Amino acid sequence: MTASRNGRLSIQVVQEITNDIENGIYQAGDRIPTEYELIEKFGVSRTVIREAIANLRANHLIETRQGKGAFVLQKPTRDMFQLSHSGASAADELGYILDLRIAIEAETALMAAKNRTIKDLERINAAIREMENLINEDIPPLQPDLNFHYAIATASKNPHFLGLLKYIDTCLVPQKQITPIKLKIQALKEHEQICHAIEQGDPDAARAAMRLHLSSSRERLTARLKS
Repeated sequence: MTASRNGRLSIQVVQEITNDIENGIYQAGDRIPTEYELIEKFGVSRTVIREAIANLRANHLIETRQGKGAFVLQKPTRDMFQLSHSGASAADELGYILDLRIAIEAETALMAAKNRTIKDLERINAAIREMENLINEDIPPLQPDLNFHYAIATASKNPHFLGLLKYIDTCLVPQKQITPIKLKIQALKEHEQICHAIEQGDPDAARAAMRLHLSSSRERLTARLKS
């Protein structure tokens, strides 16, 4: 319940600060209140404030400068696409972004199965081996997981897939909850199925395997936020 409550409080803080920026209370270049000041203002924990700051930074509303604080960024031009918070709950917002990722990465896997090279397959398999090693040591395989998906995006031979995927990842607040080992093993098997389909040069199977994996990941992540 604590994670879910913190998520709701964090969203409230994000909305308040976003409103202040949009209403001109904080202008581009202004420093927003310090972490301590925000804790005092909103009456919430440091964890809530840090999650809110991470969310604002991911939405390109602020930037943080080492030792100086957080500052409001210049508004992007109106025709520049960006993912901004919808105001939904933390679980729903995460679901929206993951739905977008499912749609993009399913086609990325399809293209990878058509265009992959031996070097691409080596990168994909190396990421899987690293994930397996970390799981065996009970260490969250966060970076190898990213490397796996980025390797597939690279294998698609469309550079915009990789750029868009990395942008979406900046909008995802890292999930710090502990994942049971059986779920880590299940996710590893899903990665192996995607890899096998790409190795076999089967576009439809690669797309289906990626969609199944990311849909399962969506269920796992949103369920943890709601618990």
